[in-house]
Amino acid sequence: MSGILGLVNLDGAPVEAASLEAMRDAMAFWGPDGIRIWRTGAAGLGQLTLFNTPEAVGESLPRWLPDEGLGFTAEARIDNREELFAALDVPPSGRATMPDGDLLLRAYLRWGEAAPDRVLGDWSFAAWHPAERRLFLARDHHGNTALYYAADDRRVAFGSSIKALLALPGLPHRLNELRLAQVLTSWTGDGTESFYEGIHVLPPAHALTASPAGTSKRLYWSLEDAPKLRLKSDADYVEGLRSVLDEAVRCRLRSHRPVGATLSGGLDSGSVSVLAARALAARGKRLSGFCSAPLHDVTDTIGPYRFGDETPLARATAAHAGNIDLHLLRSEAVSPVSAIRQVLAFQDAPGHSACNFYWMVDMLQSARAEGLGTLLTGQGGNASISWHGTPWVAPGMAPEQAHDLRRRLKYQVLLPLVPEVVLLWRARRQARGRRWENTAIRPEFARRLRLAERRLAEEEADRELSHQTLRDPERMRYSIIEPGRSSVGAIWTEWGAAFGLEVRDPTLDRRVLEFSLGVPNRLYTAPDGTDRYLLRRAMKGLLPPEVLQNPRRGRQAADIVARLTSHASEMDAALAELEGSRAAGEYVNVAELKRAWGAVLAGPPDAKAYNRAVTVVTRGLMAGLFAARFS
Repeated sequence: MSGILGLVNLDGAPVEAASLEAMRDAMAFWGPDGIRIWRTGAAGLGQLTLFNTPEAVGESLPRWLPDEGLGFTAEARIDNREELFAALDVPPSGRATMPDGDLLLRAYLRWGEAAPDRVLGDWSFAAWHPAERRLFLARDHHGNTALYYAADDRRVAFGSSIKALLALPGLPHRLNELRLAQVLTSWTGDGTESFYEGIHVLPPAHALTASPAGTSKRLYWSLEDAPKLRLKSDADYVEGLRSVLDEAVRCRLRSHRPVGATLSGGLDSGSVSVLAARALAARGKRLSGFCSAPLHDVTDTIGPYRFGDETPLARATAAHAGNIDLHLLRSEAVSPVSAIRQVLAFQDAPGHSACNFYWMVDMLQSARAEGLGTLLTGQGGNASISWHGTPWVAPGMAPEQAHDLRRRLKYQVLLPLVPEVVLLWRARRQARGRRWENTAIRPEFARRLRLAERRLAEEEADRELSHQTLRDPERMRYSIIEPGRSSVGAIWTEWGAAFGLEVRDPTLDRRVLEFSLGVPNRLYTAPDGTDRYLLRRAMKGLLPPEVLQNPRRGRQAADIVARLTSHASEMDAALAELEGSRAAGEYVNVAELKRAWGAVLAGPPDAKAYNRAVTVVTRGLMAGLFAARFS
């Protein structure tokens, strides 16, 4: 994905060229195919170009339109091009080569601030109206781009990369302590704040207007408001899911450079991969698939209801498709600690799943080495296309299914019998006594922020307390997808930019999300209790039987314990670095982190060690190394 940046002085003062150049230089790696800056008077806009589609080679942004008195820049891949061409009266002769940025500009000129809800795809854009001293920013429906901004009464700065804002002279670099605490405790937050005070995130499906009168933000689309589906038969729902997912995949195959896909042993990435392979086969092309393979034995780590080696099922999917070239990545050259350092360097922020960074870095490096420009993924599928439904115990059910169902029956049958007031009292009581076990957060830091109380208040306001989501499957799905606040798309966009790629997720397409959430919940469960039943039916004949019938779920980074212990000296050096940092010690319980690391080293590589490595060791190390920057 290309990147954008901009700086606007709302008081009318001229924008300094040096400030724009500093922003541009900081995120220059976003523009391997060109960088353009436009500056006039009180505003400057930029685009850092990655040729993501065949039409992008003809794009020339930012642009000043004198007749309209408008400055415009964008990063975009638009999926409903034909629909927009017709609505905007674009003649057939001009459609084939029109860049998506130009089409987005036409949409804004026609519909103004109502345009965002009519444009499907992955995009963000900025429009500057100097006569009114008004800046308009918008971001796509599920945030499969990134957009940060800083605003006060005098100026507004924005960029696809936070590096652009950190490079801006005069903008202080102060740690947002709450965001750091949220990462340490696996709390996503409301999606509006970055890890730096004063630098905000424009959330998905939001638009922002800034002028001398002030700055306002609004939500222009809500997944919760999408209508429920009422089709004639169950078969229509099955066909509908296959059709809408197939369309979302085909839209994302429009690429200037070859396309690849992440391919695990599961249903989500497998469905995306085989649909992409089928579409490419019709053009005589092949698909590169990338699967993370364990370097060590994972038998003791995964337990009876998971599988850690996804390569057999990934091989079966590739063989069944016939035109998938599968690359099995053992990631020997990327240690967990070096991957964490690398991510902090290009993202300037800690992520959620530090234990997975090593294979994610290796996968993107490998895709780039293959000359790819686009990488498909199915990360958003768990609560959309492959929602598990609300299964029940059935005769002949596999043990792993029955184990899962006993837990669900407890919460979805017995839990609703308990009055809400009792459950709220219990949740508040637990919050007051919370000690943050299985995390690396410093207890004094958590108490100073009143972290438990703040999290409880947010969950109560959003009805996302565990008992509420477990009693309400739809609410649970929203809590996983996080419409209007998800950071998944932004993270993949920034990772892709670091490796000269565009990462695209068809399972987070607006049409796919609306269809999946519109399907009656009963259709996600088979009569025999099998979960994710709708997708299994939709992909029959496209995925091999062993994948369709597999009841277990893959466990990524299943051999993280062995990988960490094989690089013990590197881990020890990183912990010593944290011990020497006063800033890291203020937020991270380094002593607890060292105890957890010692237990990982001493004990067997079982499920307990895996959980400790994921929730305490790698996450705590990542947060500590980031906090150490503020020493």
